[in-house]
Amino acid sequence: MKKDDLAKLSIEELKAKEKSLKIFVGVFIILIILLFFFLIRAYLDGAALDWSIMTIAICSLGGPAALYPELKQVQAEIKARV
Repeated sequence: MKKDDLAKLSIEELKAKEKSLKIFVGVFIILIILLFFFLIRAYLDGAALDWSIMTIAICSLGGPAALYPELKQVQAEIKARV
């Protein structure tokens, strides 16, 4: 989100946006952990690698990486106003 767009939001809206971004990052982290857990467990049990799950697990690493900068911008805007 652009800096100007963040400046237009009220403090309550910024806190709600911060909360939703934290939830999204948390969901992505749990998803990543579970995908890699089941992938590694299946590999250690001797099964062949499931390339579709591996691809999804690797691509899901981009979720938190994309959301984290926006979360930092929102947190900085909240700090600047308080």
